[in-house]
Amino acid sequence: MSFTVEQKSLLTKLMASENLTVEHQKIHTAKFDPVNRVLYLPIWQDMTGFMYDHLGGHEVGHALYTPADGWHDAALDKTKDKNFKSFLNVVEDARIEKKVTRKFPGLKSSFRKGFQELLDRDFFGIQYKNVNKLPFIERLNLYTKSQYTADYIKFTTEEMVYVTKVQNLETWEEVLALTGEIFDYSKDEQFDMQMENQMRDFEMFGDDSDGDYDESDSDYDYDTEEDEDGQPQQSDQSKKSDEESEQQKDESKSSTESTEDGEESEDETEPTSELDRFKKSVESQRDQFSPECKTDDSYRKNENSLLDAKCKPYLYVDVPTINAKNVFTSTKRVQELLSEYYANQITDGAFDNAYAQKLVNDFKNKNDRYIGLLAKEFEMRKAAKAFSKSKLSDTGDIDINKLAGYKFDDNIFRKVMLTPKGKSHGLVLLLDCSGSMSENMSGSIEQILVLTMFCRKVNIPFRVFGFTDCVETFKIDRNIERYNEYDNSNRSFSNKVGELGFSNVQLREYLNSKMSNVEFTKSLRNMILLKQSYTIGRGYSRNRVGRPLSENLSNTPLVQAIFAVGSIMENFRQTNNLDLTSLVIVHDGDADNSAYNNVENEYKNSDSEIVKRIHSYSFDVRTYNVVVRDRKNKFEYAMKMDNKKNYSYFTNEELLRSALEWIRVVGKSKVFGFFILASRNYHAKNAIRNRYHFDDGSTIEDMRRNNTVGAYDKEKELIKKFKQEKFLITNTAGYNSFYLIAGGADLETEEEQIEIDGKVTSHKLKTAFMKMAKKKQVNRVLVSQFIQGMAV
Repeated sequence: MSFTVEQKSLLTKLMASENLTVEHQKIHTAKFDPVNRVLYLPIWQDMTGFMYDHLGGHEVGHALYTPADGWHDAALDKTKDKNFKSFLNVVEDARIEKKVTRKFPGLKSSFRKGFQELLDRDFFGIQYKNVNKLPFIERLNLYTKSQYTADYIKFTTEEMVYVTKVQNLETWEEVLALTGEIFDYSKDEQFDMQMENQMRDFEMFGDDSDGDYDESDSDYDYDTEEDEDGQPQQSDQSKKSDEESEQQKDESKSSTESTEDGEESEDETEPTSELDRFKKSVESQRDQFSPECKTDDSYRKNENSLLDAKCKPYLYVDVPTINAKNVFTSTKRVQELLSEYYANQITDGAFDNAYAQKLVNDFKNKNDRYIGLLAKEFEMRKAAKAFSKSKLSDTGDIDINKLAGYKFDDNIFRKVMLTPKGKSHGLVLLLDCSGSMSENMSGSIEQILVLTMFCRKVNIPFRVFGFTDCVETFKIDRNIERYNEYDNSNRSFSNKVGELGFSNVQLREYLNSKMSNVEFTKSLRNMILLKQSYTIGRGYSRNRVGRPLSENLSNTPLVQAIFAVGSIMENFRQTNNLDLTSLVIVHDGDADNSAYNNVENEYKNSDSEIVKRIHSYSFDVRTYNVVVRDRKNKFEYAMKMDNKKNYSYFTNEELLRSALEWIRVVGKSKVFGFFILASRNYHAKNAIRNRYHFDDGSTIEDMRRNNTVGAYDKEKELIKKFKQEKFLITNTAGYNSFYLIAGGADLETEEEQIEIDGKVTSHKLKTAFMKMAKKKQVNRVLVSQFIQGMAV
């Protein structure tokens, strides 16, 4: 079953206002777990939005208002008739639907329309029947489920008393009492209706020998034989019966004659006819008669027709809770390790302070002027955006200069330009510290430093993290020697049944906006030295700057990093009083496979004792309908399936999208992705084919696979554009904006110079300035593209 926005919208609102969780499972009927507050619904098929909201809202009503203990006791009460539960269903359904529509008025429309769709599918088994000929409980069931709008259903004066009582029900105790009354009434009503039908049949088919009506009895003897003329001939058995009948008549006549002189017969109180004897026989069964609610029984049976037996089972995986102390390393600790290492390098003679200062000065000279220009551009963009929303309004104060013309123009009030206050922004950046980033790390650090210096200049709060899963880094950051990553005390996330089975992740904070000028200057020096340690492309022997073991590169736990950083977004926004936050992700590869969920297993230990232990098992969207959820924040994401792609790769891709959607919704953040392409041409071409997404989500590779006309020309056009501008903007799902940017040497900023060949003319000068300005933007793509997204 696929859930549309229409189907899920109203039910999601119900769940948001109540502490309930909905799960779809391969079960026949809905059930509710009152301890864990989980509502289990069957997996339905061919459902419209109204039917889904009707059935789902109905079960929500049971979850909220039907006491589990009371219902369980009533169902197991052996003193009640076997059909009593059907009557209880009808009455309790009416009560909980009234209460749930009172709490959520929007459900009334869904209940009415959903009921009509159930009628159209003949769920109640009344097609081609006269509704007003049905017993009272059947009419009551239909009338209440129509939300009392089915005016064509009629009731007697006595029945209307019960209908009114049903409408006024409020408590479970009232339901039990009224159900007993309706059951007793229905018992007499349905018995009389059945007796009337049997009497009519009796008169139609005649009496029998013992006065007890049996549908198998008949006035006809099918054992007759035909004579030679073809006429029916009595059998010996028939002749014998006739003789016995004549004998009985004679005995009856003799008995009548013996009652002369007004003497009464001993049998005068007995029925004098077969019809009377039949009535008495049927009446004797009244106490044992059990009334039925066939519309309720039919509805319960037809519920199975809605079940989707062929669908994949649902797998619900919860977002685990983060253990912050095992994830985050403060800027103080990170910069302390860098300062200590580089101080030792200077002491050991690897380089001196003058060399370090030269690197800092070169960086500032190269970028300070451009950062200033970016700051001005940013402020101009903000001002332009604010001005576009400005409007001229009257103040209510009279303008003296206009007063003289009041006879010709009644607009004599002062005007004022109202300009809305711009929204405040904040930035959180994640830098991929994986091994494949080694050739791109120098340029990435430089781009990030330009971005942070820009943010400080325009007072944008920021935090910069590097994410990794390196065990050695974890030990050094916490100054410990032994480490067991499977020990719960060292885990980055909680390890409970049903949660995503994440591996560990570390978020190491390099820079933030709370640093003082002294602290930032010192950190800037360390980061420039760290950047320099990655410049091995120019000859390793020439590079005198190393890096500490705490900066070891490892894997790409991107999914874990997003869920981890999401835990600080709310605090970051509140602390800095921000209207908008943006998450910037700088990486060069796919996220590590994180599609695992925790399952509890039982086994016997060496002492034959049963031990429970949690293990993580992989899952994929081919086998399950996977739903990632955060119960605390009422978030759900149904992972999709694409049969054209490798299911294992696509599962992890969908898990990443769920993380991105989670941080956009729960973290209330925009997400910008910067994917660094390898400097080698064939890697860049392959990335553009597979990672550049058009507006419809398709890629060049999809076009090639489908033999789409123009695929080759489009690929050639994109590659040409990428070579010129060093980046492409793509519509990648989960991101507000996603950039493919050139890596390697193209990622590093350069000193721009105006170059003019030959005689200097105004036209050449203008062209040279424009080329230089564009080159600056290309070289600093991270900050130049980011501010365009933030200023709007």
